[in-house]
Amino acid sequence: MTDLLQQNMAIIRRRWPEVAQTMDAANPDSLDAMLVTGANHTISVNGIQLSSCYNRLAEAELMINQLPAWCSTVSVYGVGMGDVPTLLSDNKHLEHIRICPLNLNLLVLLLSYTDQSEWLSDLRVVLEPNPRQDELAQHYIAIISDLQLISDHNARLRDLLMFHNNLAFANKRHKPEDVKFQRRLADNLETIKQDPDAASLSLLFQPSKTLVIGTGPSLEQHYDYLRAQMALPLATRPLMIAVDTALKALVNENIIPDIVISLDYNISLAHLPEVLPEKVKLVYFPRSQPQVLHAWPGERFAAYSLNETYDELNSRYPKLRLFANGSVIHPAIDLAVYLKSKQIILFGCDFCYPKNKTHAFWPEGKLGPSITDSKHHWVINGHGDKVITHLNFRGYLLALEHYIRTKPEVAFYNSSLEGAAIKGTLYLECK
Repeated sequence: MTDLLQQNMAIIRRRWPEVAQTMDAANPDSLDAMLVTGANHTISVNGIQLSSCYNRLAEAELMINQLPAWCSTVSVYGVGMGDVPTLLSDNKHLEHIRICPLNLNLLVLLLSYTDQSEWLSDLRVVLEPNPRQDELAQHYIAIISDLQLISDHNARLRDLLMFHNNLAFANKRHKPEDVKFQRRLADNLETIKQDPDAASLSLLFQPSKTLVIGTGPSLEQHYDYLRAQMALPLATRPLMIAVDTALKALVNENIIPDIVISLDYNISLAHLPEVLPEKVKLVYFPRSQPQVLHAWPGERFAAYSLNETYDELNSRYPKLRLFANGSVIHPAIDLAVYLKSKQIILFGCDFCYPKNKTHAFWPEGKLGPSITDSKHHWVINGHGDKVITHLNFRGYLLALEHYIRTKPEVAFYNSSLEGAAIKGTLYLECK
């Protein structure tokens, strides 16, 4: 133990003895650290610099200046080189400063080589190494280097922070004035006006159990089970709702769902079976390709997402509003909930690439990014292992977990442990 670590830890032991006890078990030697020298010194850990080596204070001030000038309470997710906590400690207008280390190995490493006594001694500071994973502070700063070096324990919090940091950019594509959206809406408006509301599906289906089928690789493990469910007598058979890109795989296995959901701009007839089953009902959104709608041989039902983009359209032509936050899985599940299903079992809802595969049935890269583009992102699967994923998938998973928390009256089950662990679901073996 270095003299600096002893000095820093003495403060922590006095103020937060339980935190100190946990830190005693940390292993900073597991990190590959080296000093980086520029105009300023910084530390590189596993190839990631904890701060700028040119102007650390300017970098810290840039992050702090994003906070509202009037806020009295701030949370910092991560520590970096300690510059942000130190500058916050210098601000006498702040009443509460919460510092949330995201990797205790990293914190102990930092305390071994730098003096952090100023902010550690500040009575306004609280050191909280176990922040909530499902909720962010109202006013916060996230240290990007710490997000990249985060512990497995805080992986969900990292995803939440990344989701919020990218939210404004992602929402730019979903504005009512978006030219591409306006063109597609004009193409589909007459179809939307004449087609029945997806809400009317409640007159046809009153399921107690619904199987929601995505296109994740784990779907391939359950074809036999789904065929067996489809063969049950109508009175006992669960409702089957599939996403559009799963239909080709299902039809290839002689599995015909009751309802297919189509949400995205880019889903074309090439993504669907050459011969579309006539009995399958299509629930579509205004962004769907008109060629798909016109070619659909069965009944079509229109729906809108909850996004404000559809508020004006819904005022003129009211349709069922379904939850959709980037993934077609979302409205498929929300439709099952709307239809009063008390049990929902998820198939192929992996939000990652188990066994280095992107989708069931489809070749790698055919439905989106390839695995090679996703090597820097991961989630924890049902076995507790890291599995590579795409950044977007982490956001979709997070949104689903938040949705599930709002539906305590519904029992959610996941049929696979190979995909991402979905908080709020229980594992159900389906063979």
